[in-house]
Amino acid sequence: MHFEVPKAGLKTVKEFLGEYSMIVVSILTALALEHAAQSWHHRHRASDAEQQIEAELRINLEELHRVTEANSKQLEHITKLRKALRDDIKAKVADKDVGEHLLTATNRSFGLNLKTPTLRREAWEVAVASQSASWMSPALLQRYSALYAQQRDTLDSANTNTQLTLSGPAMMNTLSDLELGKVDPAALYHTLRQMESTIDGVQGNLLALEKQMREALART
Repeated sequence: MHFEVPKAGLKTVKEFLGEYSMIVVSILTALALEHAAQSWHHRHRASDAEQQIEAELRINLEELHRVTEANSKQLEHITKLRKALRDDIKAKVADKDVGEHLLTATNRSFGLNLKTPTLRREAWEVAVASQSASWMSPALLQRYSALYAQQRDTLDSANTNTQLTLSGPAMMNTLSDLELGKVDPAALYHTLRQMESTIDGVQGNLLALEKQMREALART
């Protein structure tokens, strides 16, 4: 900001007020131009941040959809195995044959195969750290904040649900015994039930997040 200070002495009050008014107008004009330039710069950065966040969320949505599709197929497979095992147990099929039926149905590869998405948040964190997010509209900022918070809570819930419904060591022992030809139908059934419950619980949370993200991004 720069303005000229009058060099010659002022002869009258009128001249003084005229020079003073010019100085004030110059200062106010410079401040207004500076504010306009800063506002444009902030809005430009906010727009760039918005585009990057939108792209990041859409990538996350695509990843989430791939994961829920895979989990849906795995859940259907595990449910089918559990029901077949239940029928064998009720029919009093020999333990060895029960194990062979299960191994054949799984192509001798038996596991949980539960998938969880890798949900990125780098664009959001950069926007917050650079304060670009503060120049977005309140409605847009609230929408993005809610989506990223829900992403975090969903992944935390998936981990908690897995810990609560699945007995990892017991499952590994049961599957190891099956590979060695030692078959305990009841233990296998319990393992399949835990797998089914775990996938179903995690899948429910992921599908809810997918729906929320799809609806939110459809409004932009």
